[in-house]
Amino acid sequence: MSYLHNLLGEGEEIVFTTRQHWFIPLAHILTELIVLVILSIAAIVVPAVFPNVPQGMVYIVMGALGLIVILSAFGDIMRWRNEQFVITDRRVLQLQGVLSKNVLDSSLEKITDVQLEQSLVGRMFNFGNVDILTASDEGVNRMQAIRRPIEFKRAMMDSRARYDGYLDRAPVAYDQPRDVRAVLEQLAALRDRGILSPAEFEAKKRELLSRI
Repeated sequence: MSYLHNLLGEGEEIVFTTRQHWFIPLAHILTELIVLVILSIAAIVVPAVFPNVPQGMVYIVMGALGLIVILSAFGDIMRWRNEQFVITDRRVLQLQGVLSKNVLDSSLEKITDVQLEQSLVGRMFNFGNVDILTASDEGVNRMQAIRRPIEFKRAMMDSRARYDGYLDRAPVAYDQPRDVRAVLEQLAALRDRGILSPAEFEAKKRELLSRI
């Protein structure tokens, strides 16, 4: 059983899982490749410029530095693979760490707002930043450069709405306008808190009005 599944409570179900976009480790690996190229050039140039320096010593030093860079690149990949952003039907989890683990847990009932940031490049390659605002002492939980951020936000809002009992209810026939008004006020409150998007609010509004 995976580490993630060990964290789940009885009956708790995973709704959505994602991680950072592959651009993040790629940027680190490209930097490390440039460093390896520089070290390779240095291993050739240094003995020619400084003939008094033992060539074997230069190769040993550059090789040791190159090994450190390669291990660093491997570590970047492993950290990326082990970082997950997970939505369940009860909470939002952020898992980090390869050997030692760090888990940030935000209960759905404490989430007050969700903010999404996507640059032009982010929209092209489907990644962005998601900020979860909670009522806890931490305040803001930033999930940076995650893949499929719009789907992540939608899944989070749907899970929160189900948690609050506003989704998965049987359709109700409303005989009096004041009943519709009360439900619309509740949905408007969810929209203002960021749990429902304006488009979702308008869709549910039309659905309610059609039942009168």
